[in-house]
Amino acid sequence: MKNLVLHTCCAPCLMGVYDALIGEADQITAIFYNPNIAPEEEYNKRRDACAAYASKQGITFVEVDPDPSDFLDNGQKAEEAQVRDTCQQRCFSCYLRRLDKTAQWAMDNVTKGGTYDSFATTLSISPWQNLEAINRAGAQIAQIHSGLTFVQFDFRSYYRDAQNKARISGIYRQNYCGCLPSKVEAEAHRAARRAARSTNSHKQAPANHK
Repeated sequence: MKNLVLHTCCAPCLMGVYDALIGEADQITAIFYNPNIAPEEEYNKRRDACAAYASKQGITFVEVDPDPSDFLDNGQKAEEAQVRDTCQQRCFSCYLRRLDKTAQWAMDNVTKGGTYDSFATTLSISPWQNLEAINRAGAQIAQIHSGLTFVQFDFRSYYRDAQNKARISGIYRQNYCGCLPSKVEAEAHRAARRAARSTNSHKQAPANHK
């Protein structure tokens, strides 16, 4: 692994993964291609946070213009998207699209050290992502782009530290994966957790004896 293209999903994940990769490759280029992120305001927040962190650290950062038609119409109702795809199908398709675009960029560009020989993704740091599906998608894309190797990493042990560093540094941290269906799912999950805590607190509250 000499020249690596790193698909980048957000600044906190980039923080953890880049620290882990220092010394592993001669050249690392961070590619921000995430057409799944919606709405546009959210996309801009994540892109800007990534770009700012990369600039501060001297990381080569490239935004590949998102094409929402590659994923979902950002104006489409999340409920409609949920009906169309199951979460598992939706996520694997999303991994494929983002990694394919990353690999294609690597094939079309060169770095000062020569051609790119490998690609990876910061998605591999998140315990909320399906690592097996990510690696399967990466291997599938590598077969299409001859000369590129998808490097399978498990960065999940770096996740908590990266999140803490981002919080302390005031770097934007999102609370859902990116697409509209994932936003609905995350909100439902948080609501369920709040309800469970409320129920438990009522059960544990001492009786008011008069």
